[in-house]
Amino acid sequence: MNSQSHPCNLLKILAFVFFLLLSESAVAAQNLEPKLAISPSRIEMSPEKKATESITVLNLGSSPMQVEVYIQNWDFDANNNYRALPPNEQSLDQWLIINPVRLTIPAKSQQTVRLAVRPRVKPEDGEHRAMVFFRQLNDQGKGLNYKFNVGVPIYAYFGEVKRESELLGMDFDPIKLQFVFDIANKGNAYVRPEGVFIAMKATDAGSDADILKKLDLEKMTVDGLGALASGKLAAKPVFAGTRRQVLSAVPIKEILNESYVVAIKAKIGQQTFTEVYRINIGE
Repeated sequence: MNSQSHPCNLLKILAFVFFLLLSESAVAAQNLEPKLAISPSRIEMSPEKKATESITVLNLGSSPMQVEVYIQNWDFDANNNYRALPPNEQSLDQWLIINPVRLTIPAKSQQTVRLAVRPRVKPEDGEHRAMVFFRQLNDQGKGLNYKFNVGVPIYAYFGEVKRESELLGMDFDPIKLQFVFDIANKGNAYVRPEGVFIAMKATDAGSDADILKKLDLEKMTVDGLGALASGKLAAKPVFAGTRRQVLSAVPIKEILNESYVVAIKAKIGQQTFTEVYRINIGE
């Protein structure tokens, strides 16, 4: 008797196996989807005026969530990546009081975490920072002991705050579609490029004066009608006493085969500047 399987039966088996794999992948992806949300995403405070703040922790999932809170001193390394630092007597992580530090949040609910700053020594003038992490614990009891980790930077300012910097260079990279800023911070608090930008096809942009009129630095708004991309700069901070190159993306999604123009109005510390870049394609 011929024991070979009929081709139709084999196809049905393969289709069923493929369905199972897809189902398992979908379940895994669903389990990896973050259910933890934090607001606000950053806190800047002047404890000499107001020494307390609060953070809202939201459970977006359909089951109760365990969350653990912890603090680190930190900065960015030479490549602008997060770096945990040992605490010192002037680091904000040593002065923060957090309550509670362990939360059980019901499904589709939220809870408030309160922060208070209590310096142990006389604070030096300027910025003191800490990163407050919210860790969603793993409820499966195996593998990693947490699912997601969300950090909220806390900046506290004391005494005379100096945001002094020097812009050593600025350019637009047409390959990576991003602004590149070379900044030296000579003050005692972080600085970052803050401003607005717009990208337009050269045929629509008009003169330099025309495209710059679309940018309002004071109101931080852009007349983006007809733009390839527009918005606010989003760059990492440059901390006191450091020099860094920081980046801000220009999210042009269209594949361009013609020339275009990118304009920017921004400020860094006490400096303001405008620039127009004309990118020629096909010439």
